[in-house]
Amino acid sequence: MRCIRVQTERIDHSPAVDAAGLSGACVRFSGIARTNTDHSLSHLVLEHFPGVTEQEIERIVNQACNRWALHGVVVIHRVGRIAVGEEVVRVETASAHRRAAYEANAYIMDYLKTQAPFWKQEGFVDGRATWVQPRDSDQQAQQRWAADAPSPLRLDHLRIGAVILAGGRGRRMGVVNKGLQPLAGQPLIQHVLAAIQPQVDAVVISANRDLPAYRALGHPVVPDEAPWHGLGPLAGIASALPHVPAHLDAILTVPCDTPFLPADLVHRLAQVLFAAEGHAAVVATTSDGQHAGIALFRPLAAWSLPRALQSPATRSLRHWLASLGSSAVLFDDADVLANCNDLAALQAADQALRAP
Repeated sequence: MRCIRVQTERIDHSPAVDAAGLSGACVRFSGIARTNTDHSLSHLVLEHFPGVTEQEIERIVNQACNRWALHGVVVIHRVGRIAVGEEVVRVETASAHRRAAYEANAYIMDYLKTQAPFWKQEGFVDGRATWVQPRDSDQQAQQRWAADAPSPLRLDHLRIGAVILAGGRGRRMGVVNKGLQPLAGQPLIQHVLAAIQPQVDAVVISANRDLPAYRALGHPVVPDEAPWHGLGPLAGIASALPHVPAHLDAILTVPCDTPFLPADLVHRLAQVLFAAEGHAAVVATTSDGQHAGIALFRPLAAWSLPRALQSPATRSLRHWLASLGSSAVLFDDADVLANCNDLAALQAADQALRAP
């Protein structure tokens, strides 16, 4: 069995990790909030990214299940205020043999510490509070698993989700809904869908107007969450991500006004994203410069979105990608990434598509 929970309540009990009684070994790890040497620490406060955090934990558990023969996994993680002495996280693994149960448990915990989107604040008896920064020792513990990974990830096995960004105001086109403007007899967004659907496993549309028209295309349509409404494409991405399926390896973003996207877009971006463990995001680039709306990023990168949206100085898509240390993927043919973001560009694209 498998159970993944993120909760504010105390971890008083958990479901049986091996209800069928098939396992020869069950391992439980409990992470406890401990005080410091002078006993000045009174509590922790943990924040998370609802929806995305659970998906990332699910992805970590899937990786463990692919690596070891497990009969069951339980991961319960608390958020909110946690007093010293209380349980913060519980990880249980069950397998036929003790080594698999031990190693899988340690693997899940090491990856939770470094990749699951949680933020931890320490609260002290004198009223002070400080945010805890990532520790090098945690990164080293996680990296030891990558060093002896059984095989590299194959691109043809990747699970990719896509977010089409259609939530803008369309000012350059006369304040119209760009994605629904006709191009060669179809809405502009229909051309984008035709290009990316064969390359991804799921599509979510970020839109703030004409929602029924977008829903008629057959994909989930998500408007900006209220606190972020109208704050730009980053708000659209943050709002849409809780609605993408779990178990994804990466998420593609594309604007709704890019009708000429190439058939190998995802493959070319993924080759760079997964070439090294350290890449969090890649962005399409041509000789004209960076196309920030066309990017591929790992789900764990999403944990920084709510903070980026807090300030006008950090809420641009370009700034967010730069903060992730994104790598550029060069496309020699600039036309395949061209935007139809004004009437002249839309008319030119229409003529090109209708030409014999």
